[in-house]
Amino acid sequence: MKQDELNDILKACVANNSIAQERLYKHYFALMFSICKNYTYNKQDTISLINEGFLKIFLNLKSFDTNKGNFEGWAKKIVTNNCIDYSRTQKTKINHTPIDEEPSSENLSTRVDNDIEDELLHIMQRLPETTQKVFSLHVFKGYSHKEISRTLNMAESTSRWHVMEARKNLKKDVQKIF
Repeated sequence: MKQDELNDILKACVANNSIAQERLYKHYFALMFSICKNYTYNKQDTISLINEGFLKIFLNLKSFDTNKGNFEGWAKKIVTNNCIDYSRTQKTKINHTPIDEEPSSENLSTRVDNDIEDELLHIMQRLPETTQKVFSLHVFKGYSHKEISRTLNMAESTSRWHVMEARKNLKKDVQKIF
């Protein structure tokens, strides 16, 4: 989606145009799915987090300034923070089913090998919950240890330990497969 087209859609969304809201939702759905699936254990919860995130996006769209940043980064931050809030409310995860489906979208880069990707996702989901969150925020979302420590209320050294532990476990598990 080109910037001019995006700006027009955002203006229409601020005016509560449901068609524009639907276009924005469909355009960014796969991206938000890829973020939310890291915080849930089933597709239904993932979809709920996406919908909650978009609701927050639509409610706060008036405060977004296109001159101060790009929409995608702003929206991803809202959805990620929504996911973090959700995961804080979840105390235990006893019975969980990994998500093995992801919607296709022209926004996502072409997958080299879906089987390898699925196996890597499965390996990631076997990490302890906090280690998985910290690793995901640091490696995939680009958060610094300082940002992670503030977001998850932990010491920076604890954040570093979780990333180191995740790398060690992932390396061991990947070596077993390949």
